[in-house]
Amino acid sequence: LCSLYELQPPISKAKMTQITKAAIKAIKLYKHVVQSVEKFIQKCRQEYKVPGLYIIDSIIRQSRKQFGADKDMFAPRFSKNIVITFHNLFDCPSEDISKMIRVLNLWQKNGVYHPGIIQPLLDLASDPHNTSVFETVCSMTLWVGRLNKLTGDEEIRNVLDAFGDVTINLVPPRGCAFVAFTTRKHAHDALERLKTFVHFIHQVAWSYGIGIRNSEFAVEFNVEKGVNYIAWSKIPSLNFVSLLEGSVLDDDSLPLNFDR
Repeated sequence: LCSLYELQPPISKAKMTQITKAAIKAIKLYKHVVQSVEKFIQKCRQEYKVPGLYIIDSIIRQSRKQFGADKDMFAPRFSKNIVITFHNLFDCPSEDISKMIRVLNLWQKNGVYHPGIIQPLLDLASDPHNTSVFETVCSMTLWVGRLNKLTGDEEIRNVLDAFGDVTINLVPPRGCAFVAFTTRKHAHDALERLKTFVHFIHQVAWSYGIGIRNSEFAVEFNVEKGVNYIAWSKIPSLNFVSLLEGSVLDDDSLPLNFDR
């Protein structure tokens, strides 16, 4: 997938075929294939969003052709995070939205996905920046990097305790630490202050909490905002006790009928 960056869109049919064949060949690792494509779509530049969708479409079509719709592993797997995936896909040039709608209409026409899955995506296409159908999980955890390998917990705690109680997970071989605060505000205040800190802490950024890290949503973490957007449709199956370790729910993003 990274080799796509060596090419200017539109991506050639030969390149699409090459990627599709590699995906089908790795059928036993289909979960990893899907995750790789989702991560590419999340992180790629805007002009590569459409090629990212075309790759999903090509893999699904070839899998259904080769193994049959009943034995296709890719379409069901892509459906697990499909709302988030399309939320990332719609972060594309406005003139590319119509190309994505065309793919969605073809999927519905060919029975790749049920209309109940397709329609919310078509609705999202009309307002790609609408996050009202997502719950927001806000991280309370920071990543602190480029630490000297001799840096200990106490040195970090002496700096960060000023912002609130913290739990520190130091990773000396990687020269970094994960610091969990007890409130989102404390974490945000520390992040803003440490951006201008010129002592032994050279890098700081949002990190997902341990609950998100151990979940399927880790690949969808928005580092810039320090949040995960999780579709409401996922709520009934979530274990919030484990998911929210190191994070907190934004209550305003929850559906009205949500029962804590």
